[in-house]
Amino acid sequence: MNTNKKIKYAVQMKKITKSFCKGKIIANNDININVKYNEIHVICGENGAGKSTLMSILFGLYQPDKGEIYINEKKVNLKNPAQANELGLGMVHQHFKLINCFSILDNVILGNEKKIAKNGLLNRKKAKIEIEKICKEYDFKLDLSNKISSLSIGQQQKVEILKLLYANAKILIFDEPTAILSDHEILNFIKMLHQLKRSGKTIIFITHKIDEIKKIADSVTILRNGEAIKTLATKEIKKDKLIELLVGKEGIKETANNVLKHTRHPILDVKNLCSNKINNNKIKIIDSMNFKIYPGEIVGVAGIEGNGQSELALILTGILKPEKGSIFYKNEENKIFDLTKLNPNKISKLGIAHIPEDRHKYGCILDETVEINLVLNQIDNKKFSNNFFLKWKQIRLNAINLCSKFNILGANNGKAKMRSLSGGNQQKVVIARELTKKHSLTIMVQPTRGLDIKTINNIHDFIRYEAKNNKTVLLISYELDEILKISNRIIVINKGKIICDKPSKKINRNIIGKYLVS
Repeated sequence: MNTNKKIKYAVQMKKITKSFCKGKIIANNDININVKYNEIHVICGENGAGKSTLMSILFGLYQPDKGEIYINEKKVNLKNPAQANELGLGMVHQHFKLINCFSILDNVILGNEKKIAKNGLLNRKKAKIEIEKICKEYDFKLDLSNKISSLSIGQQQKVEILKLLYANAKILIFDEPTAILSDHEILNFIKMLHQLKRSGKTIIFITHKIDEIKKIADSVTILRNGEAIKTLATKEIKKDKLIELLVGKEGIKETANNVLKHTRHPILDVKNLCSNKINNNKIKIIDSMNFKIYPGEIVGVAGIEGNGQSELALILTGILKPEKGSIFYKNEENKIFDLTKLNPNKISKLGIAHIPEDRHKYGCILDETVEINLVLNQIDNKKFSNNFFLKWKQIRLNAINLCSKFNILGANNGKAKMRSLSGGNQQKVVIARELTKKHSLTIMVQPTRGLDIKTINNIHDFIRYEAKNNKTVLLISYELDEILKISNRIIVINKGKIICDKPSKKINRNIIGKYLVS
């Protein structure tokens, strides 16, 4: 007697193929994926492997060139996200789909008006009660009256998840959801995922983080160059084998912290810096901050998201003006400037590179080509223009060189629109531009967010190369392992104040953890 139960699939994608640029770029090639009902299924692969494109097809944002999709073992023809929503699918995209001028409450209600509509009117009170209940259940500390424009990246992500939970989606798709979360937030997020699974949800999860796969996934599908090369049960695969499947036999190079001696004169001297912006807990985001950074240092800034790191980077680059304080910067000609008195363009021209936390808002123009994005803040450089006329030959040669050097996939030698690239390859464009322009100081916020293992390793090598050549890096990251791995010195921020500033050899994960929760 056969007692084997038939496997039930929530999602099946059969022979999915998708191309762009009139077939020049193959994003997905004959991909087959089967996701079991009520499992957590991870999809991983290098940047440009086709993960986000595949999930966008599943969510109805793209239509495949060929192939079939089955939801709960019924064939469907998904023409738009609204149709996907009706079938119980919800997606948190790598780049959020929120309306900045709307409140959290309005963003969550948007698209779900039928739940609270009666006689042409919306019962907002009913919606608020239900949404607050969800926030309490999943420990989302959000003020529903706040506008999206006032929220940090991490808080915006929580709103996206809240939208799915309020819509009661049965199949949840997450595209790099933990890329911008701190260790503490990631632990809470993982607990939430398991809680969702226990409640009967099916979860598809895109991530580059190997340790997360082992903690989260029931099964994992590995994509490479637009093809699905293997699907395995997570319990059947060891970490080293998974790394090998992702990046090849060379794996990950480990490099110890490079503790450098520095000169007496700082390249950056921050004095009594204060921001008049107040967070949800009525605490000043930046409160009397003082620190110095010296040439050749890699200074890592650690802290739970929302404690002033994002605002610090925006102030240092001139995007946000402080309430009071000074930021003295010494350029390569030994001239000293107070950055608080300068605009972002002048600060960039002084030799300060900036890899922003929000690349779409501050780092690129999505509807321009990659080649233009690679020279955005250098367009008036004589190398790329003359008397207001662009030197297209030089711009294109620059793009070909950087696309090759930084392995920017899908760029079509710089001719592709920035919007058409995967999130990881968009990040590579920003990094390539900033690290190859003339500079002596680089301010990085989450520089490896959404990047694959091999690319993260390469970026870390670039950072070390910067320090080796007496250039300075201020690295703001919510990844403690990243900060501990490459920083010479570590600053810990809590409630807008610096509560620790030590050489990396005198600090570890446990010490940082104690400071973060103090």
